[in-house]
Amino acid sequence: MHAIGDEANRHAIDVLVALGAGGRIEHAQLLHLDDVPRLAAAGITASIQPEHAMDDRDLAERYWPGREHRAYLVCSLVDAGVTVRFGSDAPVTPLDPWFAISAAVTRARDGRDPWFPAEAITGAEAIDASTRARLAPGQPADLAVLELDPTDPANADRLRSMPVAATFLAGRATHRAFG
Repeated sequence: MHAIGDEANRHAIDVLVALGAGGRIEHAQLLHLDDVPRLAAAGITASIQPEHAMDDRDLAERYWPGREHRAYLVCSLVDAGVTVRFGSDAPVTPLDPWFAISAAVTRARDGRDPWFPAEAITGAEAIDASTRARLAPGQPADLAVLELDPTDPANADRLRSMPVAATFLAGRATHRAFG
């Protein structure tokens, strides 16, 4: 279900709770603070696009004054135990997952100050929200070999341009930046 706006999200949560089937809210943007624990308790996934925060920050401040701090509650959702999944909403924002990861970790882009930095999450949390499986027996061997540790806070400013050494899809090499 798609929902943007505090009342739209509240209604979406109400419907999913009434159905008792968990579910997923796409965007989950601009939430009432008391709806965050409701998402967690109901097992509802929040599918959010952190890069949208970088695009929307000026509009949110203009049209949602006094509520803009609730527009992209990434850390609040993670801390409450909500299952958070990232996406790009391509072609609205670029498909590159590092853009979403960077926006979630740094809450900044284009040399601007971080926007509501208390809602930033760690690199490990952002990677978790961006992946679909774990490296384990029986899981598909889809992986990326990176040149930097995306969970190291010292690399936060390089996330948007994360150097990828190799990628594997179903265990088959699909990209190699080395010989």
